[in-house]
Amino acid sequence: MTTSHDRHQLERLIFFSDAVFAIAMTLLVVDVRLPPLPVVSEAALAQALVGLVPQYIGFLISFLVVGRFWIGHHRAFGWLARSDDRLVWLNLLFLLTIAFMPFPTTLISGFASTRLGVGVYAGWLIIAGLANVAVERHAAKAGLAASDGEANLRRLARTAWSPVAIGVAALACAMVTPLLALLPLCLSPIVVRLFRRGRR
Repeated sequence: MTTSHDRHQLERLIFFSDAVFAIAMTLLVVDVRLPPLPVVSEAALAQALVGLVPQYIGFLISFLVVGRFWIGHHRAFGWLARSDDRLVWLNLLFLLTIAFMPFPTTLISGFASTRLGVGVYAGWLIIAGLANVAVERHAAKAGLAASDGEANLRRLARTAWSPVAIGVAALACAMVTPLLALLPLCLSPIVVRLFRRGRR
């Protein structure tokens, strides 16, 4: 039986999580900034803007990555009726990985041609994915779902493995050619769709 206290505690957890996601996604753009121009001219500005292409790509990839994590989190918590202490701690650990995302984004934006830079990004994506899996698996198994949401939550928990698969693929590609790792990251919507089909 869900009480008003249970619902209030769950809503506080959701509000806090949404705030962390919003701040992390906003901070991703901090790395996209123009360097000082030696001469203020159309050509110098154009050259500086073109030079920021790696930052644009890094921002776009990470925004979509964090955005997909938020969508999954939003869907999973929408099926819950209450929370428990373990869910709170697992969710806090997952949010830690989200809050840290701007740093690996800086690495992949500035060092996309290095195995280490891309490898750290892919590795962190795997860690974030595993933390997300832990949250959704616990929510599905601990009886926290509303009566009409248990089956949906279990199916969603299986889909949560898609970021881990993307991270592993990107890490493997980075060990061959660093720039090749951008391929699974950019094709991640297709990977997520395949996981959803498998879930069905």
